[in-house]
Amino acid sequence: MTKMRTVDAAVAILEKEGATEAFGLPGAAINPFYSAMRNHGGIRHTLARHVEGASHMADGYSRAQDGNIGICIGTSGPAGTDMITGLYAAWADSIPMLCITGQAPVAKLHKEDFQAVDIESIAKPVTKMAMTVLEPGQVPGAFQKAFQLMRSGRPGPVLLDLPIDVQLAEIEFDIDAYEPWPSRSRGPAAGSWRRRWTCSPLPGTR
Repeated sequence: MTKMRTVDAAVAILEKEGATEAFGLPGAAINPFYSAMRNHGGIRHTLARHVEGASHMADGYSRAQDGNIGICIGTSGPAGTDMITGLYAAWADSIPMLCITGQAPVAKLHKEDFQAVDIESIAKPVTKMAMTVLEPGQVPGAFQKAFQLMRSGRPGPVLLDLPIDVQLAEIEFDIDAYEPWPSRSRGPAAGSWRRRWTCSPLPGTR
């Protein structure tokens, strides 16, 4: 089995899951992920002027066609909090979207550090899953679960928070052995959820 950085495994998973359009801004704590995207070459990235704008761009890309999953990428601290409005818009309208944030090293979490924002707790109310990945070996499974949740039942956004030391760690991973988890259908299909949440007229406008 091949040994690689967790970010290289994550980018390979994105392409295998069919999520190849990303929007965001590089920054110190997410730069390893950006280097993995550059080395891999399978993810097209659009540079935004502001991370909140990038979150709306990813949301809009997901809305444009069934099956699309836009990716929003930002560094640690304020970049994650800037994504919340975009996450809420996707949550309210049942739009699958993946936000990926860099994070301070694991040892600095829960300390008074400007860059160590607890984005997991902040994003949980407006996502199907918000997770700070604390162990390198959990990265492939976290992405696998994220894609399953985004597509299952009522679709919605997910946020994965990656501490920089977790990004740089090496794991054994074989992309050829990776298989997406099947989505779980609960109630109306994904398309009907979208029609219900985005096309219903406002009260009193019929």
